[in-house]
Amino acid sequence: MSAVSRSMARPLEDMARDLRPGPVRREARPETAANDNGVPRPHPSSALPPDALAIIEPTPIATNQSGRARRDRWRLRFAARARSFVDPLTGWTGGSDPLAHLVLRFPTVEAAERYCRLQHLRFEVLQPASRSARAMPIRPDPFGEHQERSRHA
Repeated sequence: MSAVSRSMARPLEDMARDLRPGPVRREARPETAANDNGVPRPHPSSALPPDALAIIEPTPIATNQSGRARRDRWRLRFAARARSFVDPLTGWTGGSDPLAHLVLRFPTVEAAERYCRLQHLRFEVLQPASRSARAMPIRPDPFGEHQERSRHA
């Protein structure tokens, strides 16, 4: 080994033998997330915002389909927390609420309620309307009444 190569290897040997302590690690506080700038959360196990309101409702059935499959499914959506706005340059509609597009599906309403309780979410359940309430009320035909009156007169 030449003198030049020995002198080049020596600084690396010194670095490999450096036993000084490394950078000091700060312990993460459990009530804050890693990227929330130290803002405390209401509950450490929920990643959702504290003002989120979950709405549990039956999955809507398409009106042009007569099948009864998946009628007993439930969906969880979030109430709007901020109004949408129109971009003046492009005309596109935008918003600042990331939960506006989030929809979760559950087989039963109890499963959806259990999820909300585990995530410490405020929630409300919208019960499905009865079949008779959804049907259009039958009104008498005013045209037919008019024809009957004119016939008898």
